[in-house]
Amino acid sequence: MSRWLDDHGVSPSRAVVLVPYAQLMEAARRAWAKAHPTGFAPRFESSKNWASNLSPFSPGAMDWSGDLARDSLVASALVDRVAKGRADPVLRTAMVSRLVEATRSLVSVAASVAPEDRASWGQDRLAALGPGLQSPVWEGLIATLAVTWASNSAYSTDVLWGPLARPGEVADALLVWQGFQVDPLAKALTAVWGPERAFVWALFQADESPQTFAHGLDLTDVRWHACGDAEDEAQRAAACVVRHVAVGAVPVALLANDRLLTRRVSALLHSAGVGVRDETGWKLSTTHASAQLMTVLRAADPRASMDDAIDALKLSPLWGDAIAHQVEALARRHGVTRWAAAVAHEKLASVLPVAWCDMLALLQGSKTLEGWLQALGQVLTSAGWWAVLSADAAGQQMLISLRLHPGAATELKGLGPLWEESDGPEPSERRWSLAAFTGWVSDVLESASFTPAAEDAVPVVILPMAQQVARAFGAVVVPGCDERSLPTHPELPAPWTEAQREVLGMPGRAALAQAAWQAWQAMLSYPPIDLLWRSQDRGEDVLPNAWVLALQQAGAPPADEPRAMAEHRPQVPERPAPSAAALLPERLSASAYQDLRDCPYKFFALRQLRLHDADELEDEPDQRDMGNWLHAVLRGFHEERLDQRPGRLADTEALERWAQAVSETMGLQVGAGGAGFMPFQAVWPAMREGYLDWLADYEALHNRAGPSFEAAEVERRAPVGRWQLLGQLDRIDAQPSPEGRLAFVIDYKTESRVRTLERVKDPFEDTQLAFYAALLPEDNLRAAYLSITDKRGTGSDAGTRLIEQPEVLLAREALLEGLANDMARVAAGQPMPALGEGRVCEHCAARGLCRRDDWSAT
Repeated sequence: MSRWLDDHGVSPSRAVVLVPYAQLMEAARRAWAKAHPTGFAPRFESSKNWASNLSPFSPGAMDWSGDLARDSLVASALVDRVAKGRADPVLRTAMVSRLVEATRSLVSVAASVAPEDRASWGQDRLAALGPGLQSPVWEGLIATLAVTWASNSAYSTDVLWGPLARPGEVADALLVWQGFQVDPLAKALTAVWGPERAFVWALFQADESPQTFAHGLDLTDVRWHACGDAEDEAQRAAACVVRHVAVGAVPVALLANDRLLTRRVSALLHSAGVGVRDETGWKLSTTHASAQLMTVLRAADPRASMDDAIDALKLSPLWGDAIAHQVEALARRHGVTRWAAAVAHEKLASVLPVAWCDMLALLQGSKTLEGWLQALGQVLTSAGWWAVLSADAAGQQMLISLRLHPGAATELKGLGPLWEESDGPEPSERRWSLAAFTGWVSDVLESASFTPAAEDAVPVVILPMAQQVARAFGAVVVPGCDERSLPTHPELPAPWTEAQREVLGMPGRAALAQAAWQAWQAMLSYPPIDLLWRSQDRGEDVLPNAWVLALQQAGAPPADEPRAMAEHRPQVPERPAPSAAALLPERLSASAYQDLRDCPYKFFALRQLRLHDADELEDEPDQRDMGNWLHAVLRGFHEERLDQRPGRLADTEALERWAQAVSETMGLQVGAGGAGFMPFQAVWPAMREGYLDWLADYEALHNRAGPSFEAAEVERRAPVGRWQLLGQLDRIDAQPSPEGRLAFVIDYKTESRVRTLERVKDPFEDTQLAFYAALLPEDNLRAAYLSITDKRGTGSDAGTRLIEQPEVLLAREALLEGLANDMARVAAGQPMPALGEGRVCEHCAARGLCRRDDWSAT
């Protein structure tokens, strides 16, 4: 390059060197300074950087900007103009996305045409594309709009065609460094400057045939790793990088072929304390700031689950975990899975922050885009997020990209086609639903790139394979060298066929394949090299890239294991038998005492240490939700009905009314997103009729002298020595007797009939009814399980059947005696061994803590 300047009598200070990508500018400056320590240096610029230094650019309402926040609105207006009323909302959204994608692929070609010739260029391209745009209709329409939009747009690089960049004005020579692909704009500018003032220099000359290798390559410097799966590949790649850094072969180039795999390798390197500079950039949508924002929008959805709302509440700097955990505990206890149901629930509504509910209410209904951005900015400020996001680099970029700063949203007003008057509202005045706004935010964050700040002098650089040319590296690690992540013939990007790309002046399949081959050969010039790929991916066999296979056949050796090996001798734990007299609980429930009887260690872990598995607030209801729902329905039904006995028709209507009300309260109705409750709704009519059959027989058998409903969901406490027994009784009936009122404790069961019958076979083995009997002061009482199923029969096969424990008083006395004895032994420091036997262990929450699977295997 310096020789060409000398031959043409051009001072380096009067030369502009266009590099193929911005990251090469600083490397080129350092290389020139090293080769020419004195004197002037050329200006090393990328085309966009050169244009921005000459003149700032502000896109017009119709111009392509490269900012999806703007471009998606323009694309939406264009689609509405030509397809208004002819496309359903789903197709319209897809068309907008495809139009943005198609136009983005055309921008580099359109920008390489002089601004004054661009419109006619677009018309010529449309004419050349011809009838192929007519079928299928929507694809042809998108192609036509993309060419029209690209050819009628101004670009930031248009200043390079103007007087500010005229040859001889800002510089006397234009030197173009060509990468693996020809830059259309640089090629067009060299034609304008002419052969006397412009020179093109290819940074890398590859062999023409992919069957040959770079000259002088020592195959012993190329090592390949056939890894097991994705995690094995990531670990080996990180180990290779660490090994190169340890011997001083820096900087190490980590080439990014697979974005997810590269992120995993980067995380492993950070955990190992290795500095990394990522030149590929992250999608803004993958940052923590974007995750917080999307959590807020999901919580505002009218169909939001409790999980979504609680996640947002936990992340809020204003409230945080304390309030969120309280809300979460109540939601789990009452089986509320939907945020809309929580707001209306009497127990939950009292603990929900009023300001939080008001904020989510701001994000409801329909608004203009500017209205949504103002509302979202207000919520972020009120909930304390704004200060947190402003202090984070990714958060700052997100706030700017979404125009959330006060007044920034006005930039998006008036965007759209200006060729003719519109019949409908401007895009800025169209009212959006929350779902549409959330989709727009997601698209903007997905399209924006965020590059974390990093020091220049780091030992590892992550970069695309196409950006390694003309760089200096001590070693190269290339994960993702499989046939999927690194194809030898890349698929054509954007929705253009090979023939259309040729007409539009875009590189075809052969050009892309040649560029990929050149990048591969350039990579081989940086030994030592580690090539990695996985042989299995989600159960499917994966083959290495064809170029890797060629290297293997040429004699490239397999690599040794880069990870350090350590020997670990397995230690079989002993069966635990802790003692914790100081942690003895003062209150016992029926389930807690059942844990003690099932397994002392289970009682120690769940009741003394108070460890527990938090049930997920899942969208899909389970059997427990069904039980909670049925209990609530029967409680409301009987508390309203008492002993009125209005008749079968009235009882059926009342049960249906309560079923609907409880479904709405718990957020289980189908309209609120509770489609998973439909199986329970399907069996509900059979359960309802079976229950009403039993109730009619139950009341008819005893008439007015028999048991009648007294209370439901009754909390009771009873002292037993120094301990308090507590529990909630599903239902208490009462009946007259010669000794006075006789209490009848009934516990609802929706489990299998066989399991319920097993409970009453041995009165001394059944804890629940005996425990409930101990909560009542009466000397004489009855207790039974009410088995409610969807069976359709009579007698023992009836849908609802009362299964009484006739020896409940004897069982109560035995339970009280045993409980006092068992608790006294625990209080005295008796060991609490893990039994590891029977069905109890199958679903025990403490199984992992007691290590039953380890010591029981010996």
